[in-house]
Amino acid sequence: MSRQIAISGRSRTQRGVSLVVVLLLLLVVTLLGLAAMRGTLLQERMAGNVLARGQVFQAAEAALREAEIYAATKPIPPGSGCVDGVCAMPKAGAAPVWQANGFWNNAANYRAASGSSTDSELKYVVEDYGQSESEDCTASVDMSSSPCTNAKQVYRITVLSQAPQNGAKVMLQSTYAVPVP
Repeated sequence: MSRQIAISGRSRTQRGVSLVVVLLLLLVVTLLGLAAMRGTLLQERMAGNVLARGQVFQAAEAALREAEIYAATKPIPPGSGCVDGVCAMPKAGAAPVWQANGFWNNAANYRAASGSSTDSELKYVVEDYGQSESEDCTASVDMSSSPCTNAKQVYRITVLSQAPQNGAKVMLQSTYAVPVP
């Protein structure tokens, strides 16, 4: 379908190539715009996830401090397993009880931290790790003095913090020693 157009005395055949070129350029620009938009949305999601994880991490830190205050009261561990967030000393080579499937779903196993809200769930356990002597005690003991009494009760504290609305989850642990009188 060609037509003749007379332009200033000359005849020229028009074939519609410019329409095809413009449509191809429009398609390329549209694809570039969609790719840029997709990249922007991905970066926005990543920034939101970093923010959510940071908030959950800060909440876990606060719960860890609360658990350390609780451990300073020297809670009495049960004979085995966990009761109200206090766990017996793990057997040598055994996996920690908090790693078991469903452990964090049973409220009898852990303690809820006071900072728990609809924004985040804060749970912790205090595990008995027995007694140890302090380093300064073992260095200062000589044959003529009485035995060292600087023993400390050692606990491992594990905190689980998670935000139900976005799935951010953080687990923190610390080893905490309390002087034994």
